[in-house]
Amino acid sequence: MFFFLNCTVTVFSQKEKTAIPPFKIRLTNGEGFTYQQVDKNKPLVLIYFSPSCDHCKAFTEALLKQKKKWAGKQIVMISYVHIKEVQAFDKQYHLSEHPNIKIGSEGQTFVVQQYYQIQHFPFVGVFDKNGKLVKIISDKLPPEKMVAQI
Repeated sequence: MFFFLNCTVTVFSQKEKTAIPPFKIRLTNGEGFTYQQVDKNKPLVLIYFSPSCDHCKAFTEALLKQKKKWAGKQIVMISYVHIKEVQAFDKQYHLSEHPNIKIGSEGQTFVVQQYYQIQHFPFVGVFDKNGKLVKIISDKLPPEKMVAQI
């Protein structure tokens, strides 16, 4: 019985990880945004980050320098820190000025972090128009190479 339950949980968990996680975030403008509001006509780049992470800052700078790489995609940047820290990060990089970027905090719910067992930042997942995970980009790459894989 234990073996059957263990296998069922494993299969269920693996299947879940191919879809967009069921996140609910507070955007830097105070509005709510959920996975159900993701634009279904565009691929999605989901970025889980921390505003204090140097690699996240370098990745964001590289991302903004290579706008053509993500011009036809929707980007959702999610953190777990207090919204004020995310707002400061947004203001520093002017991320909300881009119509296809949403940035916010999931707070201490850790839905996205637990969904993918994220241990390193930035986490970058690329999804197709159908919401299926296409790839996870290694955080061990230099920021410019991470952006090149989007």
